[in-house]
Parts: sequence; C-alpha cells; structure tokens
Amino acid sequence: MRTVLPMVLLTFLICTLCPKAAVLEFRLDQNRLWLTAQDEPLPQLLERFAVAGIDVQIDPAAQKNISGSCRAADIEIVLGELLSPYDYLLDWRRESGPLGDQTRLTGIRVFRKGFAGSVQPLRGQRRIETSFDGKFRFMAREILVGFGAGASIENLRAFLARTGGTVISANTDLGIYRILLPEGANVLDLVAQLGNEPTIALAEPNYVYDLPKLLPAEGGAPGIPAQWNAPSGGGPIAVAVLDSGLAPDDNLNRAVISAFDATRPDLKLITDAVGHGTLMARLAAGLLDPYNTPVGEGVSVVAVKAFADDGLADSFTLMNAMTYAVKNSSGPISLSWGSETPSRFVESAVEYAISQGHPVFAAVGNENTGRPMYPAAYPGVTGVAASNGDKLADYSNRGDFVDLIAPGSAGGSQGTSVATACVSHIAALYMKNHPGVSAVDTVAALKKAAGPTGLLTESAVKQLLAK
Repeated sequence: MRTVLPMVLLTFLICTLCPKAAVLEFRLDQNRLWLTAQDEPLPQLLERFAVAGIDVQIDPAAQKNISGSCRAADIEIVLGELLSPYDYLLDWRRESGPLGDQTRLTGIRVFRKGFAGSVQPLRGQRRIETSFDGKFRFMAREILVGFGAGASIENLRAFLARTGGTVISANTDLGIYRILLPEGANVLDLVAQLGNEPTIALAEPNYVYDLPKLLPAEGGAPGIPAQWNAPSGGGPIAVAVLDSGLAPDDNLNRAVISAFDATRPDLKLITDAVGHGTLMARLAAGLLDPYNTPVGEGVSVVAVKAFADDGLADSFTLMNAMTYAVKNSSGPISLSWGSETPSRFVESAVEYAISQGHPVFAAVGNENTGRPMYPAAYPGVTGVAASNGDKLADYSNRGDFVDLIAPGSAGGSQGTSVATACVSHIAALYMKNHPGVSAVDTVAALKKAAGPTGLLTESAVKQLLAK
C-alpha cells in the first residue's frame, strides 16, 4: 500500500505533493508539522516521531509506504492521511517549560481495526557522535539550551524556526530545553555560534557518559565493622543512588522507598541489565559492606535509573535523574560514575541538589591518571577515592579533587564506585543520628573524622557514628 500526501491549501496549511524530495525534513512545533517522505515505510516514518520524544506504538501488521511533503501543517489532518486506513489514537499533553506552557503531542498508537491490543513500542535509534579530537561523545542531532533572563516563549519558537529544531523535552527546575536538530546538523558548530546569542545563556551538546566497569576484587581484605551499617528499619533519611537501576532483591526492596527510570519515564518499574546500580544500592542501604559481608537492612534508598541497559547515559537524563532525587529523597546523593568532560548543565543540576540540602558524593575514577573527573571535581561535590587496607588503592585516581578515601571492595568487585556508595551510606547514618544537620556540616564531619589523609578508617567511622 502506498500513500501520497494530498495537496491541501488553507490559511494555516500548505501540503504539497513532493515524491522526489531530496531532504527528509521533520519538525514539530506544538500542533504543526513539517515533513517530507520519499517512498518511506510507515514504521520508519513513525520512528522519526519516536526520536523526537513521542511514545509511538504500532501494530506490526500496519504497513504502507508514504511519499509527500507538508510544511506548518495541522498535525491531526496530516496524520489522518498518513495513517489511513488504520485506526489510531493521539495523546496530547499540556506541558510546562522554562519559558511557559506548551501543548505537545506525546503519544501515537496505530493499529488495524479491532487490534488495538497488538501494538508494540517503536523506539527511536540512539545515535552517538564523537568530537574531532576524540575527547568526548554526544548525542547526534541533540542540543541542550538554556535561555537567558527576560527570554520568552517567542524566543524559543524563533530559535526552533531558525534551526529547524523540535523540543524533545524540558527540565523546568533547571531551565533547560532538549532540542532535536534536523538530519545533518553540525551540533558542535551550532553550539559555538550560540555563544554570541543575546537571548541564550548557555548551549551544550548532550554529552554521553559511560558507566564504569567494576574491577575484580582482590582477596584477603579485612572485614569492616558493624558501624558501617544502619540499624534495621531504615528511617527518614534516604540515599539517592543514580545509576543503572535495580534488579529484584527481596531484602533491598524493603529499603527502597522510591524508584524512577529516568531513561524511560513511561515505565512504572525499573530494571538493571548491568548490575552496577543494584550493587551500589545494596551498599548505600547497608545490606552489603565493602568486604562482601551480608548484613541487616540499613538506611532507606531512592533508586534512580539514569544509565540505560547499554550502560550509557546522557546529560539531560542525568539532570532529570538529579531533580527527581532532590524531590524524592532527604539525604545524600550517590554518584558512582564520572567523566573527564565537564558539563555546565550537569554542574547546575549538582548545584541545585546541594542548594536543597543534599550532600553529593561522586567517584573519582578507577584509573590513576591524576586528571579531574566530573561530577567529583565540581565545586561542592565530595570526591571519593578507594582504599586498599590503610592506603590508597593502586588503581584509584588521585588529585586535589579527592576529598575522602574509603574501602573500595564489595560483592566480589572493587572500584571508586564502591567507595562512593559506602561513604554515602556513612553520611546517611550520620544524618540520621543528627536530625536537622546540614549537607555542609555532614561533609565537614566526615572530613574531620578522616583527618588530613582523608582516609575513613575503621576507627574513624566508629568515632563518627558514636557521637
């Protein structure tokens, strides 16, 4: 089956037959659509909507090819033509944004008549680019933009019209838009150009982050005292763990008071295909100590999946994970990951968390390079290195961005990730024992206990938690 978009002329709509269009244009602005297609299969065309952040579900039997072009078209009229003869449902939502509310198409479901239950999710394929110098990676066609004081929704719409962009999502708390650019757009060139825009405060690529790989643990490490673990029952203080999610775990489930999948906000349950996040959550809760000794239930945990099943995250997803953690937890935030590429936007998310009373702990990295890792090296963040016994582990990174050193072995693995989750657990215990203590004072107490070396030894932890 083949559909050619008809020629329609209205005061607000021009839709012209264009079977040999060279550029496959796609852009959305509220209820307006710009689109070209050349003998394109329906699922492939709808994938463009999915890449733009729309939840697309389609009956696998819904197959047809489409050619045509429309500009500033009423999306409901165009989709009525594109999806015929199939039944379909469109979901619209009024969403708030940094510059004001906008009505946005959020879902498309396409199915044969009587087969609404046969739809399957259609995911947009993630494409990643690498900088010319190979130093960082970023999401292809995506840019993050924060507008300056005094900017209005009209400034956003003018920017989208000029760049051919489509708003994928926005983080209102941090004032950031995630924007999809046209095919072939040079993200880095555009970011450089926007540095001179008077209405734009900041623009960055949507950087990509790798979840660190844990190292095999060395045997023979001494045990760690019970003071590293909270009394049974959890409490009002919760550690927010931003990581790869959570696997089913009966003991851990009793400690988790909230969970959120920032990679797929439409999902009600989170999973962990990597395993890294589950281990960090167990450590943060006190269900496992750094030397692989199972213990009782500890402090509460807010589990936030920020890294997808492939072990990758992006700046915008991390920022959404951070704002969720701030609003749904009341204690330390544990970040067992990092990158050598700083992001001013991610830094702003960390600043937001600290301003709301959350001490933030981050891993400094498992390679002894001496180069700063972020977010550990951001101002206000407590960078955590790993110890082996009473000294800094050989593999651990080091530098003036290291604030604390803690045991780095647990669950058969080792790394600064483990040390970070353990320190977050200790901080939570301290906050439970000192109701109303501030984030700044909590970090200060840990640093005082560690002394000039920064090493949180067994005796240091005993003294800290005995007060």
